[in-house]
Amino acid sequence: MNRIQLESLSIGELRAMAADAGLDTQRKAQIIAALASDYRNGAAPAAAAAPEPSPQAPAPAPAPDGSIIWPQVPPATSSINGQYVEPPWLGELTAAATMGHVELMGPAGSGKTLAVHHLAASLGKRLAVVTADGGLRKRDLVGQRELVGGQTIMMAAEFAAAARAGDWALIDEANMSEPDALAFLNGMTDRPGQAGSSFQVGGQTVEVHPGFRCFLTRNPGYIGTRSMNEALRDRFWSIEVPPLSGDSLAQMLSAHDVPQRYVPDCVWLVDTLYKAWESNRISYQVSPRRALAAAQMAEATATKADDDIRHWLERSILSKIDAKHDRDSLEATITKAWQALDYAAE
Repeated sequence: MNRIQLESLSIGELRAMAADAGLDTQRKAQIIAALASDYRNGAAPAAAAAPEPSPQAPAPAPAPDGSIIWPQVPPATSSINGQYVEPPWLGELTAAATMGHVELMGPAGSGKTLAVHHLAASLGKRLAVVTADGGLRKRDLVGQRELVGGQTIMMAAEFAAAARAGDWALIDEANMSEPDALAFLNGMTDRPGQAGSSFQVGGQTVEVHPGFRCFLTRNPGYIGTRSMNEALRDRFWSIEVPPLSGDSLAQMLSAHDVPQRYVPDCVWLVDTLYKAWESNRISYQVSPRRALAAAQMAEATATKADDDIRHWLERSILSKIDAKHDRDSLEATITKAWQALDYAAE
C-alpha cells in the first residue's frame, strides 16, 4: 500500500486493519513510526508484512447453529459432611421423577435440596442448579447476549441447556422467582416425558427434550416469597417434606459426627421451637442447620462441658434474628424449653 492509499484511510479503518492482522501494541507503534519516517522522506512505504499474531485466549467454540453457545451441564454430585441419611419420602421422589417434574415443599433444613442432588448423582444425571433467592428472572433461565471476540453472541443458560439436552435442573427457593421466570416455566414444562414442548432462545425455537426433569424446592410462608401459580404447580408432582425432628433429626446429627452427648438437647430444642412456630407462638422458624452448627462450635471450643451445647444453640439461633421483639420472644421460649427439659429429668 502506497502513501496516497494510506492517506485516504481514516483512523478507524487503520485501527480495523491492525486488529484484523492481530497486531499487538508494540508492533503497531513500530509500523506507525516507519510510515511516518517514509512519509517525511517522501518515499512510498512498502506494504508491511503481516506479523505473527500475538497469543490470545481461544474463542468459544461456535454452536451448531452458529449463533447460540450452549454450556455443558455439570454432572450431579452429592458431597456432604457425613453419611447421607435417606428420608422416608425418597422413594416417592424417585418414582415421581420417572413420571415428570417434581415440587418439594417444606421448612428450611429438611433435606429437600440434598435429596435432589443425591438422587441425580445416584442415577448418573447431569444437574443444572439455579438459586432463586436473589429474585430469579427469565434471562437467568434462558441466557443472555454477551460480547465475545468482538461479536455479540447468545450465551444460553445452564437451565436452557439442560432442557435441550434432556438433563435435570433444580430451582432452589422457587417461590422467590420473578413473575417472568414463573411464566416461562409454565410454558415449557407442560409435557414432561413427551415431545412437543418448546421455548425461545435468541429468537430461535428450541425443543424441550422428553428426558428433561425440573425440580422446584420452596419454603411456603417465608418472608419474601410469592404465591406459586396454580397452573404451574399443576405441572409438577408435589411432595410435602416434613421437618427434620425426633429420630430423623438425631440420625442426621449422628451422620454428621455430632457427639452423642449433644444430640438430646439439640433434638429437644429444635422440636420444641418448631411446635411453637406451628402454633404461632413465635414468628421465626428454626432450621435444624442451627443445631448442627451449634454442635460443631461446641466441639471446636476448648471447654467440653456438656452444658456448652445449650449456650451455642442459643447463640446459633438468636444471632439470625434482627428484630429485637422477635429475638426476645424466642429467647423466652428457649428458656422455658430448658426448664421443661430439666424438670422432666428430675
